[in-house]
Amino acid sequence: MIAAVRGTVFRISPGRVAVDTGRGVILQLVVPVSCFPQLSQGQEVLLHAVLKIKDEDPVLYGFLDTGEKALFEKLLAVSGIGAKIAMACVSSLSPDEWRTVVAGADVARIAAIPGIGRKTAQRIVLELTGKLDVEPGAPDLMGGLAADLVSALVNLGYPIKGTREAVGRLLKEHPGRTDFEALFKMALRKVKP
Repeated sequence: MIAAVRGTVFRISPGRVAVDTGRGVILQLVVPVSCFPQLSQGQEVLLHAVLKIKDEDPVLYGFLDTGEKALFEKLLAVSGIGAKIAMACVSSLSPDEWRTVVAGADVARIAAIPGIGRKTAQRIVLELTGKLDVEPGAPDLMGGLAADLVSALVNLGYPIKGTREAVGRLLKEHPGRTDFEALFKMALRKVKP
C-alpha cells in the first residue's frame, strides 16, 4: 500500500502530476483539478496517496492534504460512486464545503457537479450524513438513531432536507427517547411531503 509520495514535480497538467521520487522512479498521480494552481514544475511536494486498481491497471490518486484524501475515500464508499466521480467531487468542493452541503442536504449543489444527477446527489447526502467530521460546537443530530429515522423516511419518498429538519426538531423535543418505532410514528406526523 502506498500512503504518500514525496518528491519533485516533474510534469504537471490539470488533473495529473508526475513526481520524481529521486530514486530513479517518476510516478504519475491523478490529482484534483483544484490543486493545479498550487503546484509548479520543480516544486518539492508531498502528496497523500490512494492506490486503486482499475481494469487491472493500478491508478494512484494524490491529494495535497489529508482532508481531501479522507473525503475521496468516503465518497468511494458511497454506492455507485467510482474514482472518477469521487475525484470530480473533491475537485469541485473543499472538505469544509462538503460538510456544509451534506449538513444542509443541498442536493442541487451536489447535482451541479459534472457526472452527478439528482438521485446520485440524494444518495451521497444520505450515505455521508453523520460520516463527515462534525464542526466543533455543532450538534451531531444525524448520529445513530437520527440517521436511521432519516433513512427510513427518505426511503418512503420524503425529501431529505425537510426530513432532516423534522427529525432534528423531534429529537430536540424528546431528548431521552430511543424507541425507534415511537419516534418514527411521531416523525411521520412532523415531516412534510
